[in-house]
Amino acid sequence: MPPMRSLSVVVSYLMVLALPAIVGCTATSGRSFLPPVPGYNEKQKQLMVFDGELLEISGMYFLPDGRIAMNNDEEGKIFLVNMQTGAFESIEFEGKGDFEDLVLFGDSYYILESNGKIYKVGAQPPHTKSHVKFEGGKKIEFESMYVDAAAKKLVIITKDHRNSGKEILAYSYDPATNTFSTEPYYRISMATIFSRIQDNAITCKPSAAAVHPIEHKLYIVASIGKALLKCSMQGKVEQVYQLNPTQFPQPEGITFAPNGDMYISNEGVQGKATVLKFPYVHR
Repeated sequence: MPPMRSLSVVVSYLMVLALPAIVGCTATSGRSFLPPVPGYNEKQKQLMVFDGELLEISGMYFLPDGRIAMNNDEEGKIFLVNMQTGAFESIEFEGKGDFEDLVLFGDSYYILESNGKIYKVGAQPPHTKSHVKFEGGKKIEFESMYVDAAAKKLVIITKDHRNSGKEILAYSYDPATNTFSTEPYYRISMATIFSRIQDNAITCKPSAAAVHPIEHKLYIVASIGKALLKCSMQGKVEQVYQLNPTQFPQPEGITFAPNGDMYISNEGVQGKATVLKFPYVHR
């Protein structure tokens, strides 16, 4: 593994009244979510700004040692980042590509490419590498992947597919057998999202997903549509939250600390990438 390096990281507390509002809020509210997400105090949120190699943060996963594993959208690298100091190490597993999300499962990292290919990279040297390709059909694009611990599987969620206007599809991947499900693991109807948010014109294309370690609920972020979905582990939508586009210009990653703290990343916009941390207060 290359020597540890350091990113330029700026950490600041965001005052609630300092940011523009989500559409539908008052001009001075500066809320991050509409309606508020239960369990999170937006007044305590922190903003972390990244540059350099993490300008294109696309996926995040909170590691047991307290660091966060991240991947760059365009380069086949895993970054292991200390969120307090900005110090990081990197693991290179591929050249150029369109890498969307990553998780740690067992003793390996799994990285999702937009075409459904999943790369397996050993967490420890020599970082043994392999990959498997989703063969479920053409014209399907993925950006989200998470661990279903109870099922001992990974789940990938479509961003676009042939019926993208009607539903969002999820497929499972079993690391033990190195196989994908041939049928959708579950389906999320766009009509359900419309009814929750009371807007039939909204577009919702998932860009990241993670499981809350305390609530055991699935959270799905949509960069296109600026939405956060809270779902059951079977994909049943329980709530839809609108995201403040000023705070979330391009939300592409989500992860949770074991204590429930939520992190949402934005790919680089106007020369910087950001991660917002929301402390979990209901424990």
